[in-house]
Amino acid sequence: MIQLSPLLLLPLFSVFNSIADASTEYLRPQIHLTPDQGWMNDPNGMFYDRKDKLWHVYFQHNPDKKSIWATPVTWGHSTSKDLLTWDYHGNALEPENDDEGIFSGSVVVDRNNTSGFFNDSTDPEQRIVAIYTNNAQLQTQEIAYSLDKGYSFIKYDQNPVINVNSSQQRDPKVLWHDESNQWIMVVAKTQEFKVQIYGSPDLKKWDLKSNFTSNGYLGFQYECPGLFKLPIENPLNDTVTSKWVLLLAINPGSPLGGSINEYFIGDFDGTTFHPDDGATRFMDIGKDFYAFQSFDNTEPEDGALGLAWASNWQYANTVPTENWRSSMSLVRNYTLKYVDVNPENYGLTLIQKPVYDTKETRLNETLKTLETINEYEVNDLKLDKSSFVATDFNTERNATGVFEFDLKFTQTDLKMGYSNMTTQFGLYIHSQTVKGSQETLQLVFDTLSTTWYIDRTTQHSFQRNSPVFTERISTYVEKIDTTDQGNVYTLYGVVDRNILELYFNDGSIAMTNTFFFREGKIPTSFEVVCDSEKSFITIDELSVRELARK
Repeated sequence: MIQLSPLLLLPLFSVFNSIADASTEYLRPQIHLTPDQGWMNDPNGMFYDRKDKLWHVYFQHNPDKKSIWATPVTWGHSTSKDLLTWDYHGNALEPENDDEGIFSGSVVVDRNNTSGFFNDSTDPEQRIVAIYTNNAQLQTQEIAYSLDKGYSFIKYDQNPVINVNSSQQRDPKVLWHDESNQWIMVVAKTQEFKVQIYGSPDLKKWDLKSNFTSNGYLGFQYECPGLFKLPIENPLNDTVTSKWVLLLAINPGSPLGGSINEYFIGDFDGTTFHPDDGATRFMDIGKDFYAFQSFDNTEPEDGALGLAWASNWQYANTVPTENWRSSMSLVRNYTLKYVDVNPENYGLTLIQKPVYDTKETRLNETLKTLETINEYEVNDLKLDKSSFVATDFNTERNATGVFEFDLKFTQTDLKMGYSNMTTQFGLYIHSQTVKGSQETLQLVFDTLSTTWYIDRTTQHSFQRNSPVFTERISTYVEKIDTTDQGNVYTLYGVVDRNILELYFNDGSIAMTNTFFFREGKIPTSFEVVCDSEKSFITIDELSVRELARK
């Protein structure tokens, strides 16, 4: 049955960026963090201020309007009440000289004042310490502290806290480890393929505990390591209900080209990370997800949260935006879950789901800055070529270019599919028509190989002329369930002006890709297509919601 809800005639008070052919502002995502102007790459120093109920994200930044990576590299700073609308605060941390950089690092809330930087005038929830790489002739690890809630920092007068006389040690991520009662740092010795693990009682004196060396997919070098403990959604017993996950980034050398993140599941004893196996697992199999970092000091109800830079070093400096370059992914919640990896085996997998609500927004609706202004629903539809499943969000008002879709479907005939060149089942994301031209992103599912094929081809000259902007990507997916009707799959997606995030089978596989429509075009409509006379797909549930700021 197809149900089209009435147009929600809600007043749209927020002003989305105007669409003009002469500007690239139409490409700016609306619910993904972007810099007001200039360059942005790796997320840094992310933490939650429990007192002011405010989320902080720092990032590699150069506010110059040339919008390319160049020194001096600073820590830009943005904050949010709901993780969807961000306020920019300029630079929070800057290098001493213009040919240097404050490279990637992290922030911790030193609640118990182990560092000795604070007195009773600073609330324990706002005792903010940054740990970062100072990139000069050498790369050294330094610390700085904030007395104004993280808006500016005072550098420690006895920096550096780690100096191994190397130009290739960087990107410290620090966390408090309860079991060993110490601060733990993971930092990359990049071209030796090492994640080095240090321990400290006070953030000032650090001892090397162990090295995690030459594991996984190596690429050219390791960067941006991370470490966090995650709950298992469906533990096999009451003894093991959580596991540690070590993460790292490689660039260049991704199988898709450029940069990518991978992770390892295992145990951590305060000294050494012990992986459960030697498997390489990628966090996100799109082209635009790199340098992931998790938030410090999240509420237990919010769980483990993090985000990544939504670009790729192969083309980040040349993407066709004028006053700004790059965005972050949406903030995601992270857990572990046992899932089927093929018909005869299962294993623990990282589960990722985008975050639209936090503990505070659930308690206080006024903190939410996003609302649904149009909704389209389909249920229990046997799909064939006569089916019409489509929606256009560019009719009654200007479209926002932001919508989400949530699909659950059953493959009812296991012998029909795209790879035998007879049938096609897919999802199309269309732009509006401008000067007689429309552009489309295609997501096609081959039921024979149970593979999604994603095509982000557009007419934009940047994509047409870039040999490294891979436009066609695929991923195998295992069925999520089997019923009397057939094999069941799910796909959730969110599209935001120039970025598409996909979450297959309840978030067990994630894929993030940017794209660039031309001539002011933005995503405005969603369509399900099938060219078969005989139904082999049943849409169990489909909802498409256009989103806007309040």
